[in-house]
Amino acid sequence: MKWLAEVMREKGLAASEVDFFMPHLSSNFFKSKVAEELEAQGIPVPEERWFLNLSEVGNVGSASIYLMVHDLVKSGRLKKGQKILLMVPESARFSYAFALLTVV
Repeated sequence: MKWLAEVMREKGLAASEVDFFMPHLSSNFFKSKVAEELEAQGIPVPEERWFLNLSEVGNVGSASIYLMVHDLVKSGRLKKGQKILLMVPESARFSYAFALLTVV
């Protein structure tokens, strides 16, 4: 995840500009690990800006990120211009993909 900080700096994106952080987590065990790594990389995203639905839908594998986006849209919390940072792991290799969405 170390390169995420580099990409964010390169693109001029500060953690404070992320309105919603949506990490796919297969278990709540990983929540603190991800938070610690974000903090270590200088990308502190407060827990109130995390959007998770793991406790409602369980570990649904590759559908997880799509269901989170769906649930966030349905929540009515989105406003034009907000930024959503998605984090999707490829668990067999412990690598990650990130996407930044802007609400239109």
